[in-house]
Amino acid sequence: MNTFLIIVLVITVLILFLKGFDKIAGRGSSQIKKGIDSSNITKEEKDRIPCPECAEMIKKDAKKCHFCGTIIKKDK
Repeated sequence: MNTFLIIVLVITVLILFLKGFDKIAGRGSSQIKKGIDSSNITKEEKDRIPCPECAEMIKKDAKKCHFCGTIIKKDK
């Protein structure tokens, strides 16, 4: 019984600590409520696609990924 109470206490303290860390890091319930505003996506971000090999975001017109060096073949 005492072991169970200690485990519950440790888990509770850990959860409270992590919630406090989220507030310090700037993450919290207000960000979750707001969500991601799609109007904040810039034109440059809209003109990017993931590299088929490494998944890094590259320009749509790229011929070669500058992260992994993969030659990008355009499907016509």
